[in-house]
Amino acid sequence: MKIAHVLLLAGTALLAACEGKKQIDEVKSATVEAISYQTETAFNITCDRFDTYYQDKWKTRTITEKAQLDNLTGLLYALKRIDNGYEPNVRVKLLLNYTSGKTDTVCLDDKVTRFKGGSYETSVELANMVQ
Repeated sequence: MKIAHVLLLAGTALLAACEGKKQIDEVKSATVEAISYQTETAFNITCDRFDTYYQDKWKTRTITEKAQLDNLTGLLYALKRIDNGYEPNVRVKLLLNYTSGKTDTVCLDDKVTRFKGGSYETSVELANMVQ
């Protein structure tokens, strides 16, 4: 009887543990809106103003291939965090679309990337991939 009780408790705990696991929220696509890094402006273009200022000037492409998405997210999470208060003069805007329906916005120039509320040093690899 005690063995049956212990097995019942173990089975219940195992079932609860399996149900409690969350699905991994993966990037299912990334939309890249980009203009040339060499584009000059009279003032800095913020992430919020990118859509308005460059409305008909950017090149758009969507990344859906898993290997490219994994490479992109790997490059983003490998960026070196900086806290110098510099806001990028935005030349590239990424929209990361997740399987849950959530969207993250990433804005960058050739020096700084803004991602998830932080500032990061833009890597050459990331700059080249999204341009």
